[in-house]
Amino acid sequence: MAHTRTRSFGGGGVIRFEVPLSGLTITLREPTGADDLLLAEYQGDDPHLLLRLIERLAEADVDWSDLAVFDIDTLILRLRQGMIGDRVSSHVACAGCGGRGDLSFGIETYLAHHRPHEGPLQKRSWGVSGPDDAGWRRLTGADGAQPRFRLPTLNDQIAVAGAPDAPLALAQRCVEPHPLPAKLAARVETALGAYAPPLAGSLRGHCPDCGAVIEARFEARQYCLQELSYRAKFVYDDVGTLAERYHWSERAILAMPYARRAQYAERARRQEA
Repeated sequence: MAHTRTRSFGGGGVIRFEVPLSGLTITLREPTGADDLLLAEYQGDDPHLLLRLIERLAEADVDWSDLAVFDIDTLILRLRQGMIGDRVSSHVACAGCGGRGDLSFGIETYLAHHRPHEGPLQKRSWGVSGPDDAGWRRLTGADGAQPRFRLPTLNDQIAVAGAPDAPLALAQRCVEPHPLPAKLAARVETALGAYAPPLAGSLRGHCPDCGAVIEARFEARQYCLQELSYRAKFVYDDVGTLAERYHWSERAILAMPYARRAQYAERARRQEA
């Protein structure tokens, strides 16, 4: 289970936490202006750019592209938690009355709710063996069929990025044999959802005006990176303000952590006003 030791960057400039599947303790440093430039370029769901960002901000003895997608998405949620805060809140229009309701939750609670299953998985008529050295698990059952699967990694997502049918290409890399009969495919899907719960799905609440159910889809990685990208775009204004006010070089400004740069920029704007 992921455990956050520090929930915001604060004065120390780093957060440390554990990702559930690999058990790695990861240190994330606060983004600098140079990192903000990379975040500001984020478009869609680009795993190549994501890998570059993680390699810049994260510290651990690991090949980041080999990390399971679940751990990567957990890392991005923790980065958002450290930069913006734990609370995620979004306004959603009610399909019934047209009013606007809030869907709000905490990242800590969200990750606890999506905690991966640990140990062997055993259902009524089938089960899953433990992973081998390469991470492959085998589906076992009374019918004798024993397909195997592994958890998708960031490297898998990079390999299929831009493919005409990326989900199919990803399944071909992570499930053997492929395709499977519908019954076995459903069992593999269930097992994957247990060992690496998707950090994406529908969120539900109630309209404060009419009481109807309101619903929105939450894609953790995409949502958090879009928020961080929007926040990072202020780097252009900050560089202009600080260079004009204090005559600092772009290199010096971009080397500052986000919080320090923002304080200097706000101070410069107040002085100008």
